Amino acid sequence: MRRIHVVLNPNSRKNRGRDRVARLREILGERGEVHVTSATEAIAPLLERILDDDLACLVSDGGDGALHWALNAALPIVARSKRALPIVLPTNGGTIDFVARKAGVHGRAETLIARLVRAMDRGALETVEVGSLELRGVHVGGTPFQRIGFALAAGGVGQRFFDKYYADREPGAGTIVKVVARTIASLARGGEYARDVFRPHRARVWIDGEEVATTTHGAIHAGAFDVNLGGVFRVFPLARELGALHFQAGAISPAQIVANVPQLVRGGAIRAPEMKDVRGREMVIEVIGDEPLRPVIDGEIYEGLRRLEVRRGPVVRIARI
Repeated sequence: MRRIHVVLNPNSRKNRGRDRVARLREILGERGEVHVTSATEAIAPLLERILDDDLACLVSDGGDGALHWALNAALPIVARSKRALPIVLPTNGGTIDFVARKAGVHGRAETLIARLVRAMDRGALETVEVGSLELRGVHVGGTPFQRIGFALAAGGVGQRFFDKYYADREPGAGTIVKVVARTIASLARGGEYARDVFRPHRARVWIDGEEVATTTHGAIHAGAFDVNLGGVFRVFPLARELGALHFQAGAISPAQIVANVPQLVRGGAIRAPEMKDVRGREMVIEVIGDEPLRPVIDGEIYEGLRRLEVRRGPVVRIARI
């Protein structure tokens, strides 16, 4: 009997203070097991044990970040045995859950896992495929960097937004609105908060081999699919089709960013004459000056890169239940 393995992140906001392990084990019955991992370092050893031919679905009971760490821990394991990534199921346990939204996964973990068990019992597990980004780079000290992900804010307004977002005690969709409102108010009075959010990043950027005609970037972003960010913003519309990547890089002023807020809400393209907002195959970023890249990938912040290359990554199969 093929099995379901649930990797539960007890630090997820929706899992805090809730003893759900016994309940989830009751729902799973003989179909699977629940594994509690309180540190990202524990995920890879766990997956070494459970990623085998008997694994039907890997459930990530946390948010987008938990799924990010699980997929990146799984990738080298399946690569050694020349297998595909396992079918995964995110459970809406985070603050944004944009991957679950894209896959049409709705409901709490208990409900989702119960549906998954019933689908397995019927032999009728369906999946939806989503694209991913492959990210390879070099740290300032020379060590290599490699990840897969779905959404990247490498520099400029997107990356600096997340610093403000995570400063909130309970970040979520409401925090997005608060950060935007505070930034616009600060911009109107020439405040430090807006200057920090809109501070550009100095880098050379190439998209499909063509260098972007500026080294002062108000935004350096990439997406593997169209992202619904907490029901507030809809970004990367050019990646709506499977396999397409959406890249953004170039100069954009604070006033132009604010003017494009309605476009971000509607899911439209960015309108700024010196901004590249295009579908592409590859983006290469090289830092100029003393500020390294501090990219945000699926909400996870990485430190100290001097170069980053972004290409199409593996297709990820998500259980449709």
